[in-house]
Amino acid sequence: MKRIACALLALSWAGCGTPLAAGERMYREGDRLAALETWRAISEDDAGYEKAHERIAVVEEEFQQLVVRYKQRARYFEAKKQLAESIVNYRLALKLQPDDAETLAHVQELARRVARERRALRVQYRADFEAGYLAKAGASLERLRTLDPFDPELQAEERELREGVQQSITHLLTAGRRGFSDGNYAAAERAFQSVLAVDPNNESARGYLSYIETIRRASRAAGSEPAAFEPPEVFASDAEIRAEGFHQNALAAEASGDRFAAIGHDLQALDAYADHAGARQHLAEARRQLAPQVDALIEDGRTHFRNEDLQSALDSWQRALLIDPRNERARAYAARAVRQLENLERLRSEPDVASGER
Repeated sequence: MKRIACALLALSWAGCGTPLAAGERMYREGDRLAALETWRAISEDDAGYEKAHERIAVVEEEFQQLVVRYKQRARYFEAKKQLAESIVNYRLALKLQPDDAETLAHVQELARRVARERRALRVQYRADFEAGYLAKAGASLERLRTLDPFDPELQAEERELREGVQQSITHLLTAGRRGFSDGNYAAAERAFQSVLAVDPNNESARGYLSYIETIRRASRAAGSEPAAFEPPEVFASDAEIRAEGFHQNALAAEASGDRFAAIGHDLQALDAYADHAGARQHLAEARRQLAPQVDALIEDGRTHFRNEDLQSALDSWQRALLIDPRNERARAYAARAVRQLENLERLRSEPDVASGER
């Protein structure tokens, strides 16, 4: 049997020229492990022995660098409670370093934790959805999605919730718009607040509520009783109302201390309606105030990158670009990080690696 195996190996090498060449072919095709095994099998009296061991040293160093990157990415996702994504990256590191008992034990504990939390969240989601508490059901489903986006049941539940939420929002928005058009602002406000209870960042509801508040301020300024006040006619397109809603989301994000999210919402406002003056002014002011942070964010990204923490590096550079979208250094660094993260994704050779332990 051993003679047959040796004969097959010899035939394989013959078909590729030499064992050294066979290993190079395997390496180019992405099978680094097979390449290493082929080079390690070369005997000392083979002419390619010395070159093979040079290649072994290079590829082993590449493996070590990949292990570090996968582990850094795993820690990044673990810190964000994206545990299934963390497990995927730890397992990719284990594939390259299978004798790492500490990482294996950690992965097994994470897998058990994912299973426990998944079961509890699913029970909570089902109870809230069937009781009609769509906002609470949505919160449970969002935690499920964060925990394990690979969960095969998640797609059906997301569709179920999306249909329920959309039906509720459509009904409430219709009632709110009718109340707004009729001048019944109290009824319109109740409907739009109900929309926000289900979808807290709904830009249409926030936009209408902002217009209602503007009308009420005009009523107070005129010194009229609400019943006697003749409200101004509002000629605003759906795009203008949605832009106002996005801008209100930006103001709320800023009030909560997340100025980067505020910039994102203002950009959405300008995408919806480019002439929204408030969003344009607020965006410009936010960028002006945050401008001194750009260099520090770029350097922070460089530090993460040197530590092989590509995802954290990309986060820092993307924040720098939110402040200064024309910054060439941040743009070049971010593009480089994206390419390397894409390379890591392509190295996921096992189609079931993302499934986790069920």
